[in-house]
Parts: sequence; structure tokens; C-alpha cells
Amino acid sequence: MFAGRYLWWMLMGIGIFLFATLSLDYITWLMIQLSGCGDMAGACEPALRLISGVLKPACIWTAIGILFMATLLRLHTLSLIWFWGPIVAIWFVAPTPILLFIAADAAALTQPATLALLPVAFLFLAAFVTYLMFALVDGDIPLAASVPLRLTLRLTAVYGALAGVAFMRELSRIAGTLLDMPALSVVIALAQPYLQTVLTFGTGSMAPAYAVLAAFIAALAASLLPHAAAPQPSRSAIMLRRLRR
Repeated sequence: MFAGRYLWWMLMGIGIFLFATLSLDYITWLMIQLSGCGDMAGACEPALRLISGVLKPACIWTAIGILFMATLLRLHTLSLIWFWGPIVAIWFVAPTPILLFIAADAAALTQPATLALLPVAFLFLAAFVTYLMFALVDGDIPLAASVPLRLTLRLTAVYGALAGVAFMRELSRIAGTLLDMPALSVVIALAQPYLQTVLTFGTGSMAPAYAVLAAFIAALAASLLPHAAAPQPSRSAIMLRRLRR
């Protein structure tokens, strides 16, 4: 998936999520007022169940699915799917519970305490998907520009993925329920505190995680500099390069 198409699908997914979060409740209220069903007790309940219980969750999961699949297809186009695919999957899973909570209660968007609950994995994901919107070309990938830069990006990305696993409170319950393995829930619940201690270097503070995030963002920005200065290869040159492979 090329950069322009990727950007279009990402904006589409974000638009659907914002529609379900911010606009659907107002549309529901307007429908109730126009239909007049509020004058009869229980008359609006079927419509409310349909919108809140079916339509809204469907929009939210559709938006998340569009964002996830667009990112994977973009990574596939750039030949980065094997390493970055699993990491991106963890980054998508980690903030999903809090995003669902925000989508269910739009007022939470204005509460600093709720936004503070967003996991650091969400910030890694936001930085990475923004980076993928640049017009990178298959076969000329800045992520592979230099060994030190590639190593920095991969180490910080792995840290971000581990942080997503360590600080996701619902992970043990979700994993045990989906896989029908209660023992796995116990193992994850016991392992998470130790992993948190390792990732925070025993401080119990999120400062190390944000420092690694800053290094990740700086490495992404640095990886774009040679690419921005270099001339873009022509389409015929790209096709010739692929034929040689």
C-alpha cells in the first residue's frame, strides 16, 4: 500500500472512530426527539439497544480493523512485515481497552485523568503510523539506512512492545478468556509485575519508558533525513530493480 492510499485509509479509520465516539450519541438524541418516542415509556428502548449495543461497537471495531489492516499492508509494501508486524499488533492490542472506554463515554476525552491512562504503547504506535505516512519507496527504506540507526529503532520498538504487554492490566483476563486457559491468566498476572520492574529499572516510574519513546521518535525522525535529501527514483527504475531481484 503506497503512502497516499495508506493516508486515505488511516483518515477513514480515524473518521469512523471519531464519528462513533463524538457524533453517534448526538444523532441518537436527535432521532429520539424527531420520532417522539420519548413520550411513551420504553418506546425508544429497541432503537437505543440497536444503536448503542450494535451500531456503535460495530463502528468502533471497524475503525480499529481498518487502521490495523492498513498498517499491516503498508508494512508489507515496504517489506517490513516480518519484524514490525508482531510489534505493531501488540501496540494495537495494548490501548484497545482504554480506547473502547473512551468511545463508550465521549466525555472521557475531556478528562486529563482518562487520557493519562493511555498506555505508552499507544504513543509508540502513533509515532510509527505517522512515520509510515511519508512517501517511502519499496527498496529504498530509511529504516534500513544504517546499522546503528536500525538497531536503535528495533531495540526501542521491542521495549515499546514489552511495555505494552507489561502495563496492560486486562491482558491476563483477555488472554485467559480468549484461549480458555485460566492457568495462562495466572502466569501473565504473576509475570507482569516483574516485567514492569525490569522495564522501569526498579524505579516504578514511567520516566524510562518515555525516555525510550523519545529515543524512538528521534530515530524515526533521523531516518527520514537521508531519504528527504535524496532524489526519488523514477517508477521505471523501481520496476527495473524489482525485476533484477
